[in-house]
Amino acid sequence: MKPAFRAAAAAVLILAPLLRAAAQAGGVDEYASRAQEQIAGRNFEEAVRTLGEAKKKFPLSPQLNIILADLYYEKELYTLALEEYRAAEGKGNREDFYTLDQIARCYGKLNREADSIDYLTRILDLYPDSVDSVNDLAWMYFKTHQLEKGEALVLDAKKRFGPLKDLSMTLGTIYSGMNDYEKARQQYMQSIEEALRGGDRYFSSIAYYNLSLLEHNYYRFNSALRYTDESIDMADRAPGHLARGELFQSRMDYRMASEEYQKAFAKDTTPLTKVNMAILLREFGFLDLARRYAEDVMGSKDLAWMLYYGTDLTRHYKDIHEILADAYEGMARVEAMKPTAGFFPRVAALWNSVKYRAVSVWHRLKFRLLSVSVGKSYLAENSLSDAWWEFFKANEAYPEVALKYLDLARAEETAYNPHTAHYYKQEEGKIRRSAALLEQSIAGFDPFWEKEAIADSLRHLAPLLSGPKNAVRRREVLARLYDINPGALRQEGLGLPLALQWQAGVGGREKALIVRYLKRAGCEIAETGKEADFPFLLSIRGGASGGFSFSLTETATGRSRAAGGTEPGEGGTGKTACARLVQEFLDETFTVR
Repeated sequence: MKPAFRAAAAAVLILAPLLRAAAQAGGVDEYASRAQEQIAGRNFEEAVRTLGEAKKKFPLSPQLNIILADLYYEKELYTLALEEYRAAEGKGNREDFYTLDQIARCYGKLNREADSIDYLTRILDLYPDSVDSVNDLAWMYFKTHQLEKGEALVLDAKKRFGPLKDLSMTLGTIYSGMNDYEKARQQYMQSIEEALRGGDRYFSSIAYYNLSLLEHNYYRFNSALRYTDESIDMADRAPGHLARGELFQSRMDYRMASEEYQKAFAKDTTPLTKVNMAILLREFGFLDLARRYAEDVMGSKDLAWMLYYGTDLTRHYKDIHEILADAYEGMARVEAMKPTAGFFPRVAALWNSVKYRAVSVWHRLKFRLLSVSVGKSYLAENSLSDAWWEFFKANEAYPEVALKYLDLARAEETAYNPHTAHYYKQEEGKIRRSAALLEQSIAGFDPFWEKEAIADSLRHLAPLLSGPKNAVRRREVLARLYDINPGALRQEGLGLPLALQWQAGVGGREKALIVRYLKRAGCEIAETGKEADFPFLLSIRGGASGGFSFSLTETATGRSRAAGGTEPGEGGTGKTACARLVQEFLDETFTVR
C-alpha cells in the first residue's frame, strides 16, 4: 500500500467513529426537537411515540430519557418518570445535577423518603453548595423525624450561606417538631422578614401559615388567628383558610369553620380540605356525609402532595381510619335508637346498627395498628412524647397499658407545654371512666376557645352520671353539651332531659307511644310534678285532621330551641304517626344549622 493511501485509510478509520457519533447526535437532536414540538402543541401521545421510536434507534442517549421523564413528571406520572430518569442516570448521567435532583423529587412524590434522602445526600457530596438540596434534605429529615440531623444540616448551611428565607423556615419547622417554641417562632419570623425584604409575599404567606400552626399548638389562639389573617392577606391560599377553620372549630363555631373550609376547598389541590370537612361533619353529627368525605380520601390514588406536608402514608391513613371508625360508631348508635313502628322496620334498623358497628370495629383496629407503626417510627428517632402518645392511642382498649403510655407522654409534653395537662387529665378521665377527672379537665379549658375540648369531656361525662344522686348534674351536662353542639348527642347515644306538655288532640295511646320512642332515643322524661327540674320543655299538639306539631323551649327562660311537626296523613296512623313525629323532633332538634 502506498504511504499516501495508508495515511488516508488511517484517517478514515480515525474519523469514522467521530462521524458516526456526529450523525447519531444529529439524529437524536432531530427526534428530540420533534418530540418537544409535539409536547408544546399538547400532542402528548405522539411525543411519547416519537421518543419511544428514538430510544430504539439511539439506545445509549440519555437525552431522550430525560425529555420523556420530564413529560411524565409534568403529568404527575411519577413512577414512569422515575424509570426514565434512572435510565438516563445509567447512561452516563451519574453525576448530572438535574437528573439526580429529579430522581430525588420522584422518590419524594412517591413517598419513598429513604430513597429520596439517599439521592439528596449524593447530590450534596457532588454539589455541596446547592442550597436547594440542603433545604430539601433537611425537609426530608423532618418528615422522617430525624430532627437533630436536620437541625445540624441547616445550621451549618446558614453559617455558610447566610440567613436565607428557605433555610430559616425549614429550621423553624424542625424546631417546632423538636417542641422548642421560642426557637421555632424566631426562625419563622426571620424567614418572614427575609421574604418581605425581597418582596416575596407568597413565601411570606406560607411562613405566616406555619407560624399560626405553631401558635395554635401552644394554645395561643388569638395570635394564631391573627397570623392566619396575615397569611391570607399575603396570598389567598387554601392552607390559610384551613388554619382559620380549625380555630373556629376549636370554639365550636360550625358556620364559620364550614365557610373557611369551603373557601379552602375551592383552592386546594390536596385532599386535606376533605379530611378537615370530614372531621367537622362527624363532630357536628353529619355522619353519613363525613363518612363519604373520608372514604373518598381513602380511595384517592394521588398521594404526591405529601412531599410538601409534614405527614406520610402511615399517618395519613391512620387519621382517615380514625374518622371512619368514629363516624360508623355514631351511625350504629343512631340506628339502634331510631324510632321505628313495626317489626320489620325495627329489625332493619338493628341490622344496620350491627353492620355499622362491625365496620367501625374494623376501622378502629386498622387505626390502632397504624398508631403502633407511627409510634415506632417516632421512637426510632427519639421523638418520645409523640411516640408515647401513639402507643397510648393504640392501646385505649387496654386501660392499664394505655395509662402507662399516657403517663409517659404527659411527663414529656407538659414539661414544654404546660397547658396540655388539662388534655391529659381529660384522656385519663376517659380511660378510668372518672367523672371527677373529666370535671377537672372542663374547669381547665378556655370557655371560649376550647369549647371543642369541653364538649368532648361533656359527652364522656354524661354516661358516667347515672342514678338519682347524679340526676341533676347529668341534666346540666346534657343541656350544656346541647348548647355547644346539638349534633354530638345522638351519635353518643344521648338524648335530652324533657318535661312533656300535652296539648289538645293527643290521645292516651299516642302519649304512651311518643314517650316510648323518646326514651328509645335516649331522652329522660320527667315524672309528673317534677317538670321544673328538667331544662327543656317539649310541647306536643295534635291536629284537628291528623298530624302533630311540637315546640321545644328552655324551661327556665322560655327560649325556643326547635319547632316542627308532621302533616295530616304524612306519617300514617297510630304507631307509625307517633314514630314519624319523634323522628321529626330528633331531626329538627339535633341538626346543626
